[in-house]
Amino acid sequence: MLRTGLEELLGIEHPILQAPLGPWSTPELTAAVSNAGGLGAQATAGLSLERFREQLARVRDLTDRPFVINFSLRWMDEQAFTLALDANPAVISFSHGDPGHLPDRAHDIGALVMHMVNTVTQAREAAEREVDIIIAQGSEAAGFGGKVGTMALVPQVVRAVQPIPVVAAGGIADGPGVAAAWLLGAQAVSMGTRFLASTEAGISDQEKQAIVEAQAEDTIHAEYADLLLGPPGIGQ
Repeated sequence: MLRTGLEELLGIEHPILQAPLGPWSTPELTAAVSNAGGLGAQATAGLSLERFREQLARVRDLTDRPFVINFSLRWMDEQAFTLALDANPAVISFSHGDPGHLPDRAHDIGALVMHMVNTVTQAREAAEREVDIIIAQGSEAAGFGGKVGTMALVPQVVRAVQPIPVVAAGGIADGPGVAAAWLLGAQAVSMGTRFLASTEAGISDQEKQAIVEAQAEDTIHAEYADLLLGPPGIGQ
């Protein structure tokens, strides 16, 4: 597999990142991705503080490899963030908003900071926050991908924020998609739906099979998933 240099920064073997997946992820999935040489992700959105604490401890039991703790800024919880800082993860990531001074607090404990953006303007703002890695997520993403397609967004973000490394996300699920991301200037890819169809993900076998069998025309565009995760600031 092509090496990009981001592997050394993140302490991983393959430039493959698991998207956080909200409450549908599991510690088993996070650990499986990290143990396989990618970068697993522990979500916080939609989780109560106690549930997050339990899942974080379980991830620690299952892997000693680097992983991400992700915060959707729509459901940001200060207690959960403090818990994450105390856990001293390799990477803390943010999405869906301006992280403000949160990257500074993550850097204070020695963690790398990733931030997910849907526009070039957001990417420039993230660069000003001195994040270490930017995820450019196109409209093809199942999780709130914005309005700009991955093919158009990624190279624009790469140019706007260089030399900050960029991760491509949105509609990437196989080797050709990974290769295309590299050609666009990305140094890694983040995949969500592809991992959601894996054995360790927290959805039913019927839902996983539906993902595997889906065609492009089966895509459904929906509004923000407040009905699934609850209104901003509420953990389930």
